[in-house]
Amino acid sequence: MNHTSKYALASLLIWGWVGNIPAMAGSALEPRGLEIMQAVDAREDGDDLKQNMTQTLVDRNGNQRQRHMVAFRKDFGDDSKLITFFTEPANIRDTALLTFDYDDPKADDDQWLYLPALKKVRRISSSDRGDYFMGTDFTFEDMKQTPELEDYHWTLLGSEQLDGHDCWRVEGRPASEAIMRELGYSKMIQYIRKDNDFSIRSDYWDQAGRELKHLHVVKIKQVQGIWSAVKVEMRNVQSEHQTILELAAQQYNTGLKDRLFSQRTLKRGYR
Repeated sequence: MNHTSKYALASLLIWGWVGNIPAMAGSALEPRGLEIMQAVDAREDGDDLKQNMTQTLVDRNGNQRQRHMVAFRKDFGDDSKLITFFTEPANIRDTALLTFDYDDPKADDDQWLYLPALKKVRRISSSDRGDYFMGTDFTFEDMKQTPELEDYHWTLLGSEQLDGHDCWRVEGRPASEAIMRELGYSKMIQYIRKDNDFSIRSDYWDQAGRELKHLHVVKIKQVQGIWSAVKVEMRNVQSEHQTILELAAQQYNTGLKDRLFSQRTLKRGYR
């Protein structure tokens, strides 16, 4: 089923998108930036998804820490719900994030983080969505499937070859100063493959206009006919820290139960 969310990279996050846009660079058919991002947002991603994730954190000295997670997503009409559980290492096992991503642009998305050491569920407010998630280079907002389209003014900058693919280059600038402060970004540039509407790179600038970080979808493949990310890297050029995500065992349309996506499940953990 095509899922139309009101957002965003991120993402990743992580991290899916229909139909090719009939366009030729420089022609009257060339789409607008918003139209390209709407196609990214509407790309076929199944009714639900289960996948395993390996997260590797790399500091500026090359030291690495590895974590393992299992993640689930399901469409509820035009809305989407996502839940992610850490399974290893032991010190963060059962830490979990639940996201309700609403299609209605007037409705604020909901996010909750469960910290088992505190036995407490923390609600992530809109003012916190620019905070970094669990020591990674992804913010809470980046953890959503795609950016909130209404948060940005989108402009087509042109076309560019990236990783051997012809891509649209689309710039997003926050729609207001308040949104910029919430997101922590003064702009982003997305590279969208023209053949499948998949965003394979996102560049971010901080509120002062300085280059901040780069998201690179290193590898994608088709799973059950759906384009899916296999390896994603986020590199912060200011801190020289990097987060590498490897996604595996992806299964679409398995009929996930609605009750999986609840605060009760968040506290119970993955079993």
